[in-house]
Amino acid sequence: MFIQIHMLQSMPPGNLNRDETGQPKKCIFGGVTRGRISSQCLKRNIRRSAQFKEAFGAALADRTTYLPRMVADALKAGNPGVPKDELDGIMLALAGKFKKDKRASESDDAQDERDAQESADNATEVNGKAGQTGQLVFFPQPFAHKIAELLAALRKRNDQAYSLFIGRALKQRPTKEKAKQLKDEIERFVQDVSNASKSLTVDIGLFGRMTTSDLVVNVEAACQVAHAISTHETLVESDYFTAMDDRKHVYANSQTDRAGAAFLGSGETETFYSAAVYYKYLNLDLDSMRKHLPSLSDRDAAQVAEVLVEAAALANPTGKQNSFASHSVPGLILVEVSKAKRPISYANAFLQALEGGMGHNLMTESATAFGDYLDCVAAAFAPPGMRRVLLAIGPASVELKSNHERVHTLDELVKHVGRLLLKPEKAGATA
Repeated sequence: MFIQIHMLQSMPPGNLNRDETGQPKKCIFGGVTRGRISSQCLKRNIRRSAQFKEAFGAALADRTTYLPRMVADALKAGNPGVPKDELDGIMLALAGKFKKDKRASESDDAQDERDAQESADNATEVNGKAGQTGQLVFFPQPFAHKIAELLAALRKRNDQAYSLFIGRALKQRPTKEKAKQLKDEIERFVQDVSNASKSLTVDIGLFGRMTTSDLVVNVEAACQVAHAISTHETLVESDYFTAMDDRKHVYANSQTDRAGAAFLGSGETETFYSAAVYYKYLNLDLDSMRKHLPSLSDRDAAQVAEVLVEAAALANPTGKQNSFASHSVPGLILVEVSKAKRPISYANAFLQALEGGMGHNLMTESATAFGDYLDCVAAAFAPPGMRRVLLAIGPASVELKSNHERVHTLDELVKHVGRLLLKPEKAGATA
């Protein structure tokens, strides 16, 4: 089954997702500047949401550079006698495994030489940022413990191969045949770690994983998330920070000294913000998700979709929220379910930027443009058997010509999505 989620959400003034200059992110679409929230920002807030935590609990992954340190900690906990220099070697060896791919024209000898240099370059110094990889790695917490177990097994099985892997000097130089055996033993260990990395969590299955290491398998995301863009042209405004001294009236020597703020910022303390109605789009290939996690039952798979819909609706970016409290909920959510995988974003409904202005509600105009585009596109491109459920409230209460079921609360929407997936022939309406 294939699920598509479309949302319209008005965000009040804020700076939810900043660029390198500290301004709200933006893009050019339809010839004008739009407000933008990056897909990476949206995905992080979804997977770290209260909804995901409540539904999946500890069965979630972390994205971190501290995998080597976590492995060393796990190994030390299980084997208290491991010396510090050995743990340092383990951390450097693991960090060094996250390297660039082999160049197509490079010989094996050249690759081996470059690997050694890159291992030194990519492994962060132990006395600096100890035990960190050069890139973020997305993995479940048990994965670090599994690597520790495999390292302990390698040490027990072949101490020389273990020593070679962690960079500890061998007592004597091995023969060419012995060196090959040691290398094969290390490759076996690496393959065992790679196989262990195939044990995935829901969030890895949804949002995928990419590394340059042969220790960790890459995962193609089952869920695609678009950058949210404003339905209209968006201007970035700025403000400066001021602060009052609460005791100034007591200690100031004159009326002039007592007047005004104690601090007035500018330049680096300048705050940028914008406000916009955003169109958000994401989709979920539930068949791909079940390939990533074969143990998912039909009910489990439906729950993943339900939680994704709820989290996407309620999880807001956290940028500058203490300064702006820019919290809101979508005015319109349309969920489409079909057997055919035919992803269609309705962003082009806003290719011509909406005008708004005095006496015009941008959410109403956005919902109308969305509905008009849907009614045109659905008839031409919707796959057979497309089923839809719509939550549209307040200014976004658009009437769609395309067949759909209408609900009035987010809870109803979530439950209806589950019914569409579990009993598609009895819920919803065809396109």
